[in-house]
Amino acid sequence: MSWFASNLVIASLLVVAVLILRRPVAHGFGARAAYALWLAPALRLVVPPLPPMIAAPVQTGGAADWIIETGHRATQAASHVPWLWLVWAAGFAAMLASRLIAHHRFLDRALAEGDTYESPAIQYDVVVTPAVDGPVATGLIHPLILVPQDFATRFNPEQQHFALWHEQLHHRRGDLWAAAAALLVSSALWFNPFAWLALGAFRRDMESACDAALLTSAGRAAAPAYAETILRCAARPVPRSLCALTSIDELKGRLKMLNSRHGMATKGAGLLLAGGLAAIGGLIAVPAQADEPKTQTVEIRKVITDGKPGTTADLEHGCPGQTLDFTADGPAAGNRKEAAKIKICLKAGTSKADMASRLESVLADIGKNDDMDAAVKADLTAKIQAKIAELKAG
Repeated sequence: MSWFASNLVIASLLVVAVLILRRPVAHGFGARAAYALWLAPALRLVVPPLPPMIAAPVQTGGAADWIIETGHRATQAASHVPWLWLVWAAGFAAMLASRLIAHHRFLDRALAEGDTYESPAIQYDVVVTPAVDGPVATGLIHPLILVPQDFATRFNPEQQHFALWHEQLHHRRGDLWAAAAALLVSSALWFNPFAWLALGAFRRDMESACDAALLTSAGRAAAPAYAETILRCAARPVPRSLCALTSIDELKGRLKMLNSRHGMATKGAGLLLAGGLAAIGGLIAVPAQADEPKTQTVEIRKVITDGKPGTTADLEHGCPGQTLDFTADGPAAGNRKEAAKIKICLKAGTSKADMASRLESVLADIGKNDDMDAAVKADLTAKIQAKIAELKAG
């Protein structure tokens, strides 16, 4: 299974896990901890493939430094996989495009019918428009706050302050960027029915986390007045790319969370829990399937020597003098194969007798290595012995 396919599968499983955990975490650790849980599937979706592992050098003798490297070589490609990716890409593009089109149509209408609303206490532009029933934050590049036409009459000054403060917090906290990431993730997981449930749950957790941030600044005494503001802001749903103060279907949970109280230690533990889920999700691996391209693991045993300790890394980048190179491949065993490479760096002008002596030293090191595949060892031994005989004959 390719790394991105693996990410899609695991991100889908993490979405389900967050849907199960979010409410217990919210009640036990606070709204912000539940909101942080959504990092796990989002981060897993973009985790890059791990590079091949390289083992540390292993000394086998005074004249030779052995390095064991593990790599992967593709040996077979599946012919029926590409169309699956085409189906996924088409679904992803369709879902994302439909949401972006809905967002832009909504925003175009809101701005076309809107007028500037003066609010000196708010650092972002506020627009009053009939396109919304309640306050809404929008705009990644140009942050805006949209308010309904009856905003000045429906809300008293304190409620107007709370409503605009809430939307301003969305911008300051980066919630609009988080909402955009949620759209990308849910579009990428369009084949997973739980992704549709997750988008609404994510939005409710984001709003509750913003409520918690506001009350942390305003103080618990402001909770009743703020709850009244939320009730007056109950509105029809808007595109999921926006941050609205509340929707009718979110009222009960939002108001209930306003009464929750958690200490700093509890909140910190909740964030650690969310970070732990993200870390676990990033480490989970999915076994390769039989119809995926197969890979062969190749262990390459290198010996690079010039007779001086600590020069292995330098020799990887070139030898200033003469080199002798030997390679050997062993038979494949299942999906594993062993190979060996030997590079010997010699000073310029080294005599053939000294070359033969150096090769005999390397040959002795190879003979002491019991971990090397027998076929590889036999091939290397034969090639080096042949070279020694040639040098001695010349």
